[in-house]
Amino acid sequence: MENFNRLNDLYFKKLLGDKKRKNLTLSFLNGILNKDDKNCFTDITFLDKDNEPLTLDGKLSKLDIRADLNDGTQVDIEVQVCPFKLMAERSLYYWSKMYSEQLEKGAEYKKLKKAIAINLLAFDYLEDEQDWHNIYNLLNVKSHNKLTDHIEIHFLELPKFTLKDMRKIRASEAWIAYFSGKYSKKELEEIAMTTPAIKEAVEFEDTFLQNKIERRAYEQREKAIRDYYSYMNSYKEEGLQEGLQQGLQQGLYQQAIQTAKNMLKDKVDIKLISKYTNLSIEEINKIKVE
Repeated sequence: MENFNRLNDLYFKKLLGDKKRKNLTLSFLNGILNKDDKNCFTDITFLDKDNEPLTLDGKLSKLDIRADLNDGTQVDIEVQVCPFKLMAERSLYYWSKMYSEQLEKGAEYKKLKKAIAINLLAFDYLEDEQDWHNIYNLLNVKSHNKLTDHIEIHFLELPKFTLKDMRKIRASEAWIAYFSGKYSKKELEEIAMTTPAIKEAVEFEDTFLQNKIERRAYEQREKAIRDYYSYMNSYKEEGLQEGLQQGLQQGLYQQAIQTAKNMLKDKVDIKLISKYTNLSIEEINKIKVE
């Protein structure tokens, strides 16, 4: 499929958020975190989250993959498609929740494990940084000594990425090349020679696109993103920020209803429709009766 968006939240979570393909998630994480064969993560447990509403700051713009790694490290992967000025604040907020939720009431602090936040961005965010991959820790402002290794926040900016030498590609570069959409299937096949997980990702992509229900859900989500930009540009010109929020919410809700109608016509299970549209079972039954 031409111009396939691999950062589409539905596709991304199917690819890297499913225990059936946890080997791909481990490949991605070990690459981004620069792990070698001696200290690499060997297992991962996904912590499923309820579907978030289809809103301006919800599933339209981000994806959340939360997981535990085999040494107890907590990891959170966020995908942000639409530009968001407060990305640092939001990432720190999610990191703090991930870190604090490790302890139950009365538990000892020594039980706390490292927490890593990874932000995969489809836009330029760090204006003063030239590199596509930037890592932040908690440091002394004078000596630059690290206070603790428990906090680690990564920003991966796709627009800044350029593959310099395909023959000497690292696993992290292979994955970013894949998600960037800048490289052809033929080039990805060459990349897969050094990072086999990319070949498996490309094969899964083909399977995903051949699934009628999955592809329709993907296309509906892409339409939601296009609608976001349309609403944003329209209301920004008129200075109607409140109208932006209300108009977008209404537009996305109507789109979800239309998607539900189409899926009902295809005799898709109501629970599956609810999963893909975020409409309640009651709302879908009402649409079915109408």
